[in-house]
Amino acid sequence: MSDHQPRPERRPRRTDERHRDEGSDDAAIKALSNRLSGVLRRLPDIERRVLELRMGLTDGVPAKPGEVANRLGLTIAEVKRIEARAFERIREVGPIKGLEKFLER
Repeated sequence: MSDHQPRPERRPRRTDERHRDEGSDDAAIKALSNRLSGVLRRLPDIERRVLELRMGLTDGVPAKPGEVANRLGLTIAEVKRIEARAFERIREVGPIKGLEKFLER
């Protein structure tokens, strides 16, 4: 018989790297979410609400213009105008440039 002790199993390095990557992804998502929330807070309530519903920011399910119109008591044309106006305002806001680095990923 051998005096050789079995070596303890080592975890594959990939697992550690994956956890590290997930942590940095989580941090990036949190930073993006905070930045996006700051931009949305600058919008009038109706514009913010329309974008949240249209983009699925509240429940993860993007809503069609008709669905948003029904929920908010608006017409589809009003929803589209409000959405367009909100995006115009967002493009004018300075901090939106900070979101570019997240969108490049």
